[in-house]
Parts: sequence; structure tokens; C-alpha cells
Amino acid sequence: MSIQFQRKTGTHGRDIDMDWATFGLTRRPFRPTPDTGAYVPTAGHDAAFTAIVRAFADGDAAACVRGEPGTGKTLLGLRFLESIPADTQRVMLHAPPDTRAVDLLQAVLFDLGKPYQGLSEQELRLAVHGELLTGLANGQCVVLVVDEAHHLTPEAGEELRLLGNLESKDAKAVFALLLGLPGEERLSAAFRQRIAVRKPLVSLDRDEAVRFVRHQLRECGGRPEWLIDDEALHLLADHTGGVPRVLNRAAALAFEVAANAGQKHTDAEAVLDALDQLGLASAEQLSPAVLPLTAPPDPKPTAKKATKRKTA
Repeated sequence: MSIQFQRKTGTHGRDIDMDWATFGLTRRPFRPTPDTGAYVPTAGHDAAFTAIVRAFADGDAAACVRGEPGTGKTLLGLRFLESIPADTQRVMLHAPPDTRAVDLLQAVLFDLGKPYQGLSEQELRLAVHGELLTGLANGQCVVLVVDEAHHLTPEAGEELRLLGNLESKDAKAVFALLLGLPGEERLSAAFRQRIAVRKPLVSLDRDEAVRFVRHQLRECGGRPEWLIDDEALHLLADHTGGVPRVLNRAAALAFEVAANAGQKHTDAEAVLDALDQLGLASAEQLSPAVLPLTAPPDPKPTAKKATKRKTA
């Protein structure tokens, strides 16, 4: 079926639901689901994005992006879909464990708005091939993004290879973008040979993590230099491992801690509390000494720290 993002909860199984206007923000930053408006250009993400766009423009059959959980693979796939012409037909499949060929075929028909229920596997295959060949005759290439591609069964991988065989003298009927964890997908050697681009995604370095947090706040109408201390940014960057998903959770919770304490900015104490609650580091493990950021810090006003906080 088409990819769907389930609503995630905050710490201890509850949603982080607060009035972000307290911090002068127009909407919530640090969202738990992929948000292309929060995309932060980094060397690794931009290199992968450029390679995907080039492979699509060149008429290649497939591209692959691998990365650990939370590094931004889904976000990259969504950003790519936003970059292609609006009239391009597209399918985005979130592959659950052991996704079979029939699941893949049903997902393609579902996202193309075609009947898919009550059909045998061969009928599904013929219907998909018919739709793709019709599009090809009209100069259209269908973009198929498979998230969690490492869950594809070998038979589903073989089905992708067969779809990749649909081509004319000048173009292919399908461009497949595979997003998954590091390691080899369960694909046939014949299909792996069709993958023109393989790009890894890694965690953000310290400067990128700092820019990530600041960018999120700016995109929501905030002034980072007023809303979060450099010391707090440093702690977030170091103790979340630079993983965007973890960084989002920790930053959101730190702002909630600050709001509960009646503050309109977030400091190191709020971040320490959030990291402790998330099990990323205990107060005893965290050093009070904070090294300066490599990136030039934003100017900020002097702000008092709260002496006592409520536990979020």
C-alpha cells in the first residue's frame, strides 16, 4: 500500500503537545515525521540527492541510498519526489518485513489509482505492465520509491528487475529509488547490476547538527540566537550522535522542559534533563565543561537560567 506515517509519541508514550507560540514560533519544529520543509543541506545528503536526480535525468533504471535508522532516508526520498515534474506518476511503498512480489504489484496499482483487489498475482503483473507500457508510450516514466527496501523478499526484488526490463529505445518505464539499511538488499545479481547509484547516508557532524537545530527554529519563525544557548546546542549535537530523528526528539523535549520551567528559551540545563529522560546520557555522565563550537556561534542575548525545573 502507499506509504503512511503513523503518529509517533513523545517521551514515555505521550505526544509532546505544547504551545510553541510560547517561544514565538508559528508551528512545531522538530517534528516526529519527515518534513521536507525542515530539510537541512549537508554534504552527505546533498551528494545523495544530486546523484539521485542525475540518475533519473539520465534514464537509469535504479538508485539506492543506505543509512542507519533516523539518518534521513525517507526525507531524501520525499524531497526527490517534490523535485520531479508534477505530472510524473509516482509510487511510494513502505516495505514491511518480507514484502512479497504480490504486495509490490498491489502497491503500484493502488498508487496509480487502479483496481488491485481480487486479482491473482499474474493478473496483477499484467495490469501493472499494461499501465507502465501505456505510460511509456506517452513519454511517461513512473517513479517507484521503496522505503525500507531491505525488507523486500528475493521474489519482490526479482519483480523489480522485471519492471526494469520495460523500456523503449529511448526510455525506461520505471525509475526505482531504494531506501534501506546498510547491507545488501535481497535482490538478484541481475537487478543489482541495474542500480546506477549507491549512496550512503551518515550521521551529522557537530556543526551540521547545530545547523540542523537552528534551521528548524528559523523555518518555524523563530530566532535561534534567542531561543537556545550555544552550550545547549553543543550538548544536543554530542549526545544524540548526530542522528536527525534522535536530535529532533531530544530538542523537542528540551523545549518542553524549558516551557514547563516558565522559560522562553532553552539552555543546557533543559537539554541535560531531556537527555536524561531519553536515556541518552545521565546527569552523572555529562560533563559540566562544554567545549566551544567549531562553527561561529550566533549572537544571543543574555538570559538567566532557571534554578529549578519540573520534570517533563
